[in-house]
Amino acid sequence: MLAVTALFWHSFFMAARIEPTRKTPVEILADLVDGHNEALYGGAEKGKKYLLKYSERNTSLPNAVKFFLFDLLAEDAYRSDDFETCRTAVDRACDYLPAAQEETAQRFREYSPSIRCFERGIALFLDEGEFEQALTLCEQAIGLGLGKVYAAKQASIARMM
Repeated sequence: MLAVTALFWHSFFMAARIEPTRKTPVEILADLVDGHNEALYGGAEKGKKYLLKYSERNTSLPNAVKFFLFDLLAEDAYRSDDFETCRTAVDRACDYLPAAQEETAQRFREYSPSIRCFERGIALFLDEGEFEQALTLCEQAIGLGLGKVYAAKQASIARMM
């Protein structure tokens, strides 16, 4: 009798177990952006801390979401004068850019006019005298159709060399 009772309760709890919710990359991105926007009320430093903690807590983020995270982080780190974090964020955002274009195409198109990693990366590379890397970022931005401003930057950098 005891074995039957134990089997019943085991079966009951196993059947009642709640499956974890699975969010799409777009839903995860919405959570990230909402939390970041709220953190920004405290300034760029708070935004940066939020993004770094979010990244630490969520180790299995979709690659598409990682692009947005690192793009936002590049801006917040730059505005917080944390140029090492900014540079790392620029590199990582560029690494995950193709995933964002493929996995969250609609959201990427909406977001693309406000991409920050190119502008911040170019500024850092120019400050460090790394003109070739700045030109590479200009070419990537131009390739994405981000506007004539990057063509003008490219021409300006070419004149500096």
